[in-house]
Amino acid sequence: MFAKAKKAILVIFITCLIWVWADLSLDKDLADQTVTVTVSKANPRLWVTIEGKSEVQIKADFKGPARKIGELISKMEAGKEKLEVAFDAEKQNMAAEGEYTLPDVRRFLAESEKMHNYGLAVKAAKPDKLQKIKVVELKEKTLPIKCVDEADTEIPGARITPNIITILAPEQMTEAKVKLVSMAEKKQARGGVIDKKPYIELAKGEVRYADTPVKVELPITGEDMKQYTLRGTLGFVFSANLLGRYSVEFIKRPEVGSIPILATPEAKDAYEQKQFEVLLELQDDDVGKPEVTRQIVYNFPTQYIREDKIRLKGDPAEAKFKLVPATAADPNQPPMAE
Repeated sequence: MFAKAKKAILVIFITCLIWVWADLSLDKDLADQTVTVTVSKANPRLWVTIEGKSEVQIKADFKGPARKIGELISKMEAGKEKLEVAFDAEKQNMAAEGEYTLPDVRRFLAESEKMHNYGLAVKAAKPDKLQKIKVVELKEKTLPIKCVDEADTEIPGARITPNIITILAPEQMTEAKVKLVSMAEKKQARGGVIDKKPYIELAKGEVRYADTPVKVELPITGEDMKQYTLRGTLGFVFSANLLGRYSVEFIKRPEVGSIPILATPEAKDAYEQKQFEVLLELQDDDVGKPEVTRQIVYNFPTQYIREDKIRLKGDPAEAKFKLVPATAADPNQPPMAE
């Protein structure tokens, strides 16, 4: 009896092995796949580009066990995996400064760690070679730092401490930058200090940052900005659900008769042309509340805000109000902002 049981178990075990072997032996093709070749930054002293870019895309045909191919496809469709291979110039014997060609892209893919991990064989690749691989040796350079805005325009009067940085850079590089990209950063830097890491721009969209931040201060006003006090008109922004159905009853009306601003003459004139210089935004969930407190919005021209040519001097005014049902002849029905 025991011998028969052992024999049955052995038969089952062998059958399982045959199934596993058969499964692994079934190969499947994975054709015309996009592979991203990304330049490795393993050596910070080298700046490597392929056709002037830090990454390029190629097409490749693969072959591998059906199960592994299926798993890979599922991961890619779920966004959990991407066909991406690192290009390390040193491993390709391209460590010296110069321009190179990778003669066999199929072989490069086949020898990559990523393809070994996938368990895939590379049948073909297009293009079959990569040209214009440029390697530039970076050297330690001491560069002055310039402060720029989101449009890469220099911000006048910026004070940077320290105003120089030592960083690995190409020989022809002449300056480093710090960038203030938002109004919040600029506001913090005006009359205060903000920490930012300097960087060099190797190519469009490719930058290298310094390890240590510097301190950036901006003058309280721009060189051509002046202080003005304007009289404003208050407008109201209703949602579609509130429009015509409710009006505003003020508990505390916001001060809009004297709006202190800092602006260039051009920005100040544009602001005065607005139908409503200040706005009160009304929300659906304001209905039924006995009192709502909200800051008003200063309707500065978008172009001049973006260029930092106009801003409020001081804190925004607040309104305290409640919404009440409106009638057709309601004298309190406020003007609507378009």
